[in-house]
Amino acid sequence: MSPIHVLPDALINQIAAGEVVERPSSVVKELVENSIDAGARRIEIVLEQGGRKRIEIRDDGCGMSESDALLAIERHATSKIAHFDDLLAVSTLGFRGEALPSIASVSRFTMQTFDGLSESGIEISSDPARGRSVRPIARDRGTTISVLELFENVPARRKFLKSADAEFRAIVSVVSSYALPEPSRAFRLEHNGRVVLDLVPVATRRHRVLQILGNEADGQLEEIDMTIEDCTASGFVTRGLRYGSRRNQYFFVNGRLVKDRVLTHAANRAADAFDFDGHPAVFLFLDIAPETIDVNVHPAKTEVRFRDSGKVHVVVEQGVRRALGGAEEGRGLLRPAEGPARADFPDSEVRNGSSAASPAGSSLFSSVSTNQGVREYVVHEVTPLFQQRAVVQPPVASSPDRLGSLRGRVIGQYRLSYILLDTPDGLRLVDQHVAHERILYDRFARMLEARAPETQRLLTPFLYDAGAAECAILESHLDELRGVGFEIERFSGNTFAVSAIPLAMQRERLETFFGKVIDASLDEKGSHTTRLRERVIASLACQAAIKVHRPLSGEEMSRLVEELLESSNPYACPHGRPIIVDIRHIDIEKHFHRK
Repeated sequence: MSPIHVLPDALINQIAAGEVVERPSSVVKELVENSIDAGARRIEIVLEQGGRKRIEIRDDGCGMSESDALLAIERHATSKIAHFDDLLAVSTLGFRGEALPSIASVSRFTMQTFDGLSESGIEISSDPARGRSVRPIARDRGTTISVLELFENVPARRKFLKSADAEFRAIVSVVSSYALPEPSRAFRLEHNGRVVLDLVPVATRRHRVLQILGNEADGQLEEIDMTIEDCTASGFVTRGLRYGSRRNQYFFVNGRLVKDRVLTHAANRAADAFDFDGHPAVFLFLDIAPETIDVNVHPAKTEVRFRDSGKVHVVVEQGVRRALGGAEEGRGLLRPAEGPARADFPDSEVRNGSSAASPAGSSLFSSVSTNQGVREYVVHEVTPLFQQRAVVQPPVASSPDRLGSLRGRVIGQYRLSYILLDTPDGLRLVDQHVAHERILYDRFARMLEARAPETQRLLTPFLYDAGAAECAILESHLDELRGVGFEIERFSGNTFAVSAIPLAMQRERLETFFGKVIDASLDEKGSHTTRLRERVIASLACQAAIKVHRPLSGEEMSRLVEELLESSNPYACPHGRPIIVDIRHIDIEKHFHRK
């Protein structure tokens, strides 16, 4: 075993950088926090290649003197705390004194700053290969920090960075998040020479929320206002506007953006008390006595620990519940859930392939209400379900080993959502929505590969008004959208004009489709261009596919199953959901005590 020795400062800084600087968005987060702490009224972020090549942050804050600037890039040098007790009352976003030296150790780092009082400004350049240089400069009051070739000297870290598009979207999320509690500050984001985010100062947080979320949220925001002792929850929650994910849920503690399970659970538990389809947008600002929280839990300062997490949970849950409950009383748009949802089954759960209603007497069950209000089901004489049963055989060209077990006879439709097949081994259910989704996904993939999309032109352009953050994310997908048949371009501000759509798409589903594309983009697993294209066409296939609770004729069911057999994967949709569920004949027999 080698003898113990002290690590060199350069290696110590690189190790520390691994805790503070994970990716370009981490750099932007730390530098934007410093600009806010410096009292900047305008913060500009300039990126190249999603921050992998260049990150530059400019602000008009208080700036630094030469001596302070030289100390700022030393480890654990800070002006924000001096004693241990100061950690119990941290009121600034930064306080650890690790960000600048960590960033400088893994990039080509340049800082220009002027405090408005010294004779001149100062420029400090730091390159891991060439060392440090200092020179006086002339500039306005404020600070500019430039970070070039992040992790250039740490190739093991650089190879784990995601694609430029994925890193760019993460930075958009960071910038828009930090703009929310700071409505009086201006934020501007430029990527590859193009302005993608320009948030001008506004009067209130409500106006800033509308900048981020988009004008569609106007009239949908309910105000959160709840106080228990020294803990106050304020902010906004959307009443009728819902999303497929929790991407528009932001939580701040004393102005600090955090990821906390207590806050997330409390807000969503309150929302779950109402009949929501999807997730509401939540913008929650928690103000609490600094001595009752610990902000020094994680090097990235994204986690906090509450002394009384129970009180925090209550104030957040009750605040969100009251906001949504007020909407219910005033407008009657929300209904509190009164236990598990109960589906009212139609008279016939099994259809004979006709789009018309089944005739009386052809149902397997009918419902009878009892005096106690409990619905019972009475068995009737069963009439033939089909005059002609469609027989489905796998295509001859398909592999018998892979598709032979799918051979079956279409016998009906269950709950207007699942196609029933009688197979030699038992009963097979095919989800009509995900089956059609798989078929369309393969079709769109072939179109994208051949660059021959099938489009339909709209009589009037469809205008999609996105929020500031969504606009930047959607714009990064324009090439993929055009490749599958969209004619879309930036119209004005945060609005996109769509003049043509894929042939299988419907105009009324466009807004939901774009929301799904944005949801998929924010999933960081999609880090490569090919994965992003897959997600775009997967979202398109999902929106264009036939829905559940739609009656299908026998011919439609047969054709759907035939095309499923010819697909690249008849067992799972592009999102991974199963298409086919088998119920073995032997298991059915056991239920009737035949085995």
